[in-house]
Amino acid sequence: MKTKLAKIFLLFTICFLFACGQNKSSFYDEILKSEKGQFRSAEIGTTIDDIKNLENERFLKDQMPDYLHYDYELNMGNTYTVTYDFSEDNELYEIEVAIFLDEIKDAETLFNNFSDHFNRKYSIGKKEDDGYLTWHTKSTISNSRVAVSIINDSEAYGFLTILVRDLDY
Repeated sequence: MKTKLAKIFLLFTICFLFACGQNKSSFYDEILKSEKGQFRSAEIGTTIDDIKNLENERFLKDQMPDYLHYDYELNMGNTYTVTYDFSEDNELYEIEVAIFLDEIKDAETLFNNFSDHFNRKYSIGKKEDDGYLTWHTKSTISNSRVAVSIINDSEAYGFLTILVRDLDY
C-alpha cells in the first residue's frame, strides 16, 4: 500500500513539475527585465538619460533627442524591439515592445505570461474593441494616467505587441 501511494505521489509530482515548466515562456524574464516601473524598469515621465541607463547600449540601434530604439535577439529566429518616445520636455510618454517569435505557440504562452503578470500588478485587464487587453495605472513620476496594453497578432509566426502609454499626453 505504501509503495502504491509513493508511486502515485511521484507521478503527481512529475506531472506538476512538467506542467509548471510548460506554462512559462523561456523569453518572459528577459523581456520583462524587472518588476519595477510600468515595464522593463521604465516608468512614464522618466528622462531619456534614465532610460539609457536602464537598457543595454550595445543594442541601441537608433536614437534622436525624443526617441530610442533597441533591437534584442532572444535566440535564433526570436527577437524583440523596444522603442521609447519622449516629449519636448524630455519625459517618456510611450514604450512599445514588439516581439517576433518563430512559433505561434510560444507567442501564446508569452501572451498568457504577460497577461497574468499585468493582472497581478494592475488588477484584471479589459478586452478593448481593437483587440488589445488593457490595464490602467498612474505614473508615480508624472502622476499621468497610464494604459498598459498587449495584443497577440500572431498569424504565420508569433507576434506580440506591448504598449505602455501616457493617456494624458
